[in-house]
Amino acid sequence: MPAKNRSAAGIGHNFAGAKLRHCTGALSTKGRQVLRFDEGDNRFNFRSAAVIIHNDHVLIHRSEKDDFWALPGGRVEFFETSEDTIPREIQEELGLDSSVVRLVWHVENFFEYIGKKFHEVSNYFLAELTEHPEYVSEKDFPGIEEELDLIYRWVPVSKLSEYVVKPSFLVKGIQNLPTTTEYIKFNELSS
Repeated sequence: MPAKNRSAAGIGHNFAGAKLRHCTGALSTKGRQVLRFDEGDNRFNFRSAAVIIHNDHVLIHRSEKDDFWALPGGRVEFFETSEDTIPREIQEELGLDSSVVRLVWHVENFFEYIGKKFHEVSNYFLAELTEHPEYVSEKDFPGIEEELDLIYRWVPVSKLSEYVVKPSFLVKGIQNLPTTTEYIKFNELSS
């Protein structure tokens, strides 16, 4: 997401001696509070992402400004389960109903983006769309959130390695989905 959509008014809190800000997210959250905290140039993010596979294609997205792809999803809101985030985000971003099948990965991810160092905790869920729209393989299409500049694409799982996907473990992970939930620690800051 572009920086303009990540800016928000924060409310300061003192927690364990650190000043934290909980922020409302992009305009699509309609004033609800998402679990994101900033401390200087560092950001903690709690995110849920959907692994949606249909006809051997996986749904990916990216911001128009980014040179990498990711899985659709978004920040978990206060008092929302990370599982409940998936149907809400898919509805907000694509106008489609979805359901969660199971948790695939619980991930702690450390990376740099938009000039900040991120500590992100993410849950990746295998999910299904209730109704599949017609689509063309590897053809871009927009989401429905006007304030976001997200581009979506259905990519053959077998061709996913031809794309820059972040975090990068997802390429092989999606091509060989685990049958049980895996805990992943992924640190791009130490590379």
